[in-house]
Order: sequence, then structure tokens, then C-alpha cells
Amino acid sequence: MIAPGIVSEVRDLLADGQISQREIARRLGISRGTVNAIALGRRPDRSSPRRQGPGDFVPPAGVPTRCPTCGGKVQMPCLACQVRATMRRVVA
Repeated sequence: MIAPGIVSEVRDLLADGQISQREIARRLGISRGTVNAIALGRRPDRSSPRRQGPGDFVPPAGVPTRCPTCGGKVQMPCLACQVRATMRRVVA
């Protein structure tokens, strides 16, 4: 993953239009393909927080506790309950 500061610098240099993508890549030590992806907007902006919808996976974390749904002692959110909920949506 490229640091957000590098991505910002690439965008600034592209906006200036003074040097080529090849030269930008050489100066910053990244590939020409990466510079091109940033120029075309194909590279997702990883510096912004990712929006999570109801179906997005949230990895378990923290101290294991009892899940209020299944009663298992797990790190919340309970992965088993997430899988069951997903399966119910797929089957329905």
C-alpha cells in the first residue's frame, strides 16, 4: 500500500502538468502503472475511511464474551452469527 502522502503528491504533480507520469514515478520511487491508476482515478483512495454496509464483514476483536444471540463465548461480533445471518439472506 502506498502512503496517502505519496498519493497526494502524485495528484499534485499530475495537476501541475509540468512533468510526465514516467518522471513522477521515477522521482517518487513508484511504478508508472500506479501513477497511471492514480491519474485515471482507478486507484481507490485508501486514506478515506471505508463505508460499511450491513453485509460488510467486521473482524472479531476484544476479550471473548458470551454472544447474546447464540450463547457461545466468542470475540464480538460473533462470526458464527454473522455467517448464519448471511446464509438466511442468501436462502430467502
